[in-house]
Amino acid sequence: MLFNPSAPVTIFNPRPQVIDSTSNTSRTRREHDIRVLCVDDNPLIAEAFSVKLSRTPGFRWLGHLDSTIRLSEEVAEQAPDVVLLDVDIPGEDTFAALQQLIRRTECDVKVLMVSGHVRLDLIDRAVESGAWGYISKSDPSDAIVDAIRRVHRGEFVMSEIVARAYQQK
Repeated sequence: MLFNPSAPVTIFNPRPQVIDSTSNTSRTRREHDIRVLCVDDNPLIAEAFSVKLSRTPGFRWLGHLDSTIRLSEEVAEQAPDVVLLDVDIPGEDTFAALQQLIRRTECDVKVLMVSGHVRLDLIDRAVESGAWGYISKSDPSDAIVDAIRRVHRGEFVMSEIVARAYQQK
């Protein structure tokens, strides 16, 4: 990825907290924007989501967490519409975090699982834990944007790569 000086910059901090990369005062929040929070331990993945969603009309990037430790608190504070949750964060059970998020928050957040692993056991656990969908990090960026929109509308989503793997079951 080439450096773009006009792109939002995310500053990564080893403490698990939300880092806001949307401090662009020229853009005001519109009520219909889909507010997205990302939880992924890989800063390059989070940055890729940030760049894509910040430049896509109808989205508002809220930031990124590098762990699930403060997920419930940040969701309660920022009220995202959709959380992109990495399936595999080292040392953490993201499915337990997902279940806890659903139990502890009052807001109407939908969680879309994102993974580099397209395994049936992980897909099943995501669905059982309350996820609204499961997509692969290998999916084209436009397909990921479409999946976020569909989850926001209340649809359960499996990306094409994930659906193919699931059908071969």
